[in-house]
Amino acid sequence: MADSVSIPCHLCGHAHVEPLPEYAVLRRVTSDCKPWAAGGWLGVCRACGGVQKRMDAGWRAEIERVYREYTIYHQSGGTEQAAFSAATGQGVARSERIVERLVQSGLVGARGRLLDVGCGNGALLRACSRLLPGWSLAGTEINDKYRAEVEAIPGVSVMQVGGAADVTGEFDFVTLIHVLEHVPEPAQFLASLRAKLVCGGHLMVEVPHYVDNPFDLLIVDHSTHFSAEVLRGVAVRGGYLPGVLATDWVAKELTMVAQPTTTEPIALGEDIFPRIFADLRKRLDWLTEVAKQTRELARRRRFGIFGTSIAAMWLFGELDGRVDFFMDEDPTRVGRECFGKPVLSASQVPAGSRVWLALPSRIAQQVKARLAPECSNLEFFVPPELV
Repeated sequence: MADSVSIPCHLCGHAHVEPLPEYAVLRRVTSDCKPWAAGGWLGVCRACGGVQKRMDAGWRAEIERVYREYTIYHQSGGTEQAAFSAATGQGVARSERIVERLVQSGLVGARGRLLDVGCGNGALLRACSRLLPGWSLAGTEINDKYRAEVEAIPGVSVMQVGGAADVTGEFDFVTLIHVLEHVPEPAQFLASLRAKLVCGGHLMVEVPHYVDNPFDLLIVDHSTHFSAEVLRGVAVRGGYLPGVLATDWVAKELTMVAQPTTTEPIALGEDIFPRIFADLRKRLDWLTEVAKQTRELARRRRFGIFGTSIAAMWLFGELDGRVDFFMDEDPTRVGRECFGKPVLSASQVPAGSRVWLALPSRIAQQVKARLAPECSNLEFFVPPELV
């Protein structure tokens, strides 16, 4: 094991974070799905088990470049990605699925106020406008690139450039959809949002779940990579009591719904560091093997990658772009080009092609079982099992 380094954990403040040097050899990818060079840093806090980046000057320079060139959902011309059922292939916009589950939970009434922090181009607010028509909506973002688009959504009263504190009033729900993983010192950030909640109000957080989806570890602009226990710990340190902590609202993601509490944080009774460190090392070994197997397959015959999101774009980078096509089931992406390669539907892929299913093993197996009978002229390959 490498020597721990004396940098403070940005989740709990502990002084020692254990690095994993093998991470530096893996190519990376941005959260807006663009290939990125190798050379990153990843470590685990010895106290809270938080998996995190070292946010030094080099990392901050990379992040500044990522955000300067950021293009949300560029593969589909700005349309939010769909969340697909691996078994049926049916897809629905991710935000729509989240709001549907929120309604089913019984936590939202017919009327209320909702603030979406880091609202992007308004995907969640658009879903709320359709499914919660009695609600007043607001959003914040770090720039005004999408202001006109967001403020045109029915029910949206304001899109504030800056922090949540700049938005007037209190809210029944404050949401962070794929925001918290980008935020340094996430517990303090959550604590700062408590003042925006009415008495009895709720905070909802959606983040990638690296345990189910190791490809999340490769995203250069994610400062934290969450497991359920670490997300719960961050919430408690921020002054919240989680009521919902689920992995089945959206595949490969963690959903948390929490309320402010005055209860003091409870110390962890288990030393979780050894387990998390060993588990993380297995996932990095798995990613290394996925890259190796894909490179070997890409040398033979016509070769394509299933998907156009994080995993697919990471592999595209690992292969130095030596891919003939992408295959996708999202109709907003099929027919376009992605980094100069055509995005094809299953029926458009040339017979005899090899297709690598760029998904976690279990999901890839389900997709292969569904597609193989109807695409018997194609050869599908799945990542090795993650034991």
